[in-house]
Amino acid sequence: MAQNQTAEHEQGLGTTATGVLDDLKSGASHLAERAATTVNDTLDTGREYAGRIREAGQNLAEGVYQTGHRRAEEAAFYAELGYEEVRDWARSHPSQALGIAAGIGLLLGILVARR
Repeated sequence: MAQNQTAEHEQGLGTTATGVLDDLKSGASHLAERAATTVNDTLDTGREYAGRIREAGQNLAEGVYQTGHRRAEEAAFYAELGYEEVRDWARSHPSQALGIAAGIGLLLGILVARR
């Protein structure tokens, strides 16, 4: 009879252990599903934020490009205007223009020769 009680006790422990293992497996499976869902949600959120940042960057780059283009056109206009004024002055004062050009050439020649 003692053997019978020991066998029943061992069988009861085996059943309890199996139940605990099944509960652990079920809990681990549920935890893995929740983790996968969380990871997927995080990836989706990250992609959404990356899309917003990319769009904002493109808008900013377009604005910078437009501003730079406008400024380049203004600089070209003023350069053309300055060129016309210098050309007209040089035509009305040819000897002074020649003297200035010679002086600049001499200065550049000295600077280049030093190197």
